[in-house]
Amino acid sequence: VYLVGYVGINLYTMGQALNIMLGWPVFVAAALVASISAVYVTFGGQTSVIMTDLFQGVMLMVTGLILLALGIHYLGGPTEFWEHLPRTHRTAFPNFNSDPSYNSVGVFWQDAMANSAMFYFLNQGMVMRLMSARSVKDSRRAMVVMLLILMPIAAIVVASGGWVGQALVHSGNLPADIKPEEAFFIAANFLSRPGVFGLIMAALTAALMSTVDTLITAIAAIVVNDLYKPSRPKATEKDLLRVARISSVSITLLGVGLVPVFISFGSIYSAHAAFTAAVTPPLVVALLLGVFWRRYTPKAAYWTMVGGTILIMASVIFPEMVWPFAHGVPMKEVDPGFLAGKDQYKFMRAFFGIVCCTSIGVIVTLFTKAKPLEEIRGLVWGTVGDAIAWYKGSAGTESESVWAAALPITGGTDTLRGSGQLPVVRISEALAKEIEAGPNDLLYLSDRRAWLGGLRSSHALIDAVTDELKGNSVELGPMLHDMLARGPDVPLRVKRLY
Repeated sequence: VYLVGYVGINLYTMGQALNIMLGWPVFVAAALVASISAVYVTFGGQTSVIMTDLFQGVMLMVTGLILLALGIHYLGGPTEFWEHLPRTHRTAFPNFNSDPSYNSVGVFWQDAMANSAMFYFLNQGMVMRLMSARSVKDSRRAMVVMLLILMPIAAIVVASGGWVGQALVHSGNLPADIKPEEAFFIAANFLSRPGVFGLIMAALTAALMSTVDTLITAIAAIVVNDLYKPSRPKATEKDLLRVARISSVSITLLGVGLVPVFISFGSIYSAHAAFTAAVTPPLVVALLLGVFWRRYTPKAAYWTMVGGTILIMASVIFPEMVWPFAHGVPMKEVDPGFLAGKDQYKFMRAFFGIVCCTSIGVIVTLFTKAKPLEEIRGLVWGTVGDAIAWYKGSAGTESESVWAAALPITGGTDTLRGSGQLPVVRISEALAKEIEAGPNDLLYLSDRRAWLGGLRSSHALIDAVTDELKGNSVELGPMLHDMLARGPDVPLRVKRLY
């Protein structure tokens, strides 16, 4: 539900952007973007998404910083730029709780708490990115770099258009009646030459499309791995690919169908806030309690989801339920109607949902029997070693070796082992000594060309260390050899991971 709704939100955003730039109807523009995204996701898969997202992300970062630099330069420097920003634009929490339409305390609970946890821990698109890393250690590094380096830069980039637009308005260079949703486009057009403005708009369009394609791929993966594959355990790779492509097209159509619903909220952020505040709390609370509290039970998770959803939906019909949790935010006046409550406390509904779901989860857990630790190893905090053993089919620890070079040899089999369905290889004694590896250890094998970013790489289990192979060499099965080897004389990069 969350991911499908997010597809609709992003298509609405894309349609709004093209509406401002080109004058196209929002729904028509959203449908066009959806069609383009569906085509290259359907035929390119996760690889196409990773590569396009990398390029588009860099474009967005660079052009956003260029726009901010152009604005600061036009106004005379950082001091002048800062002086032309209104006081509310300089503070971390402006309008704390006075405006029911937009208040910082509500944004904190809706976006910083509920939606951030959802985005980083439950968003399948983010999960797939972290799972595609070389190892758990690299995934941790990616999270640290993202949170401490990339996200602050991204926050500056996203805010740059609003900051610059408001400073230009205050300095008298732009009229005061600019609509907030048009500030970025007007500021970019005012500051940049035609070619640069086109580049900035292309970067914005590319960034929005990268989010859409990630979500479509993520939902297709869930459909294939969690719904279709368990019911069809003998399905071939061709069957799975067909289901994934059908899912991608279906999800895209469903996302387009949600665009008119989100248009009714009046603005992109209002639609985003109302949706995430209502949907995310049950999911976030169930996941976090399940991971960090070993006593948490399956029945508690079930009632957290069901009971929390019922109470949140009830708060839409009876918004007065949110009042005790509203931190003093007044109730917004809206036109009477059956679902008019969706526009009341749309931010603070997230805090209401978090409190309700947490209370349900804790109470039900205390009255139900917990599962033994042996049944949940590898699924809860502090049991990474058990997760590694589940993945590779034998015990393992996080202890990476140095990099080594090894020549690929044909002659192995395509045998797969462990829950991760890992191919097996044989390695020479010389290679085993260099990387301190033995039977059942997990290797990372990769093409030596760093610019490929690991696209031609694979995990593999050591079946045996043999003196039949000379020098630094690794014997691969036909499938793995076709994937990695460029020739008998071109070595691979090899590292022991677990």
